Amino acid sequence: MKNTEFIEYQDRMERELRKKQQDIRSRESATLDRTTTTRHTEIPDMRDAYAQVRAKNYQPTQDEIEFRRFTGGGVFHDNAKGN
Repeated sequence: MKNTEFIEYQDRMERELRKKQQDIRSRESATLDRTTTTRHTEIPDMRDAYAQVRAKNYQPTQDEIEFRRFTGGGVFHDNAKGN
C-alpha cells in the first residue's frame, strides 16, 4: 500500500466514523424531540361540571375546612391550633 493510498484510507475511515456518529446523534435527537414535545389537545369545557357542583351547594365539614387551611400554604392560614 502506498503512502497516498494509506492516507486516503485513513481519511475515508475518519469520514465514515464521523458520519456514523452524526447519524447516531441525529437519531437520538429525533427520538428526544418526538418523546418530549407537548401534545396540544383541546381544553375541555368545564362550565357544565362547574354549574353542577355549584347547584349542589356543597357544604364542607369542619375537618375538611381545617385540612384545606392546613394544606393551603397561604400566609393568612393559622395552622397551629390554639393560637
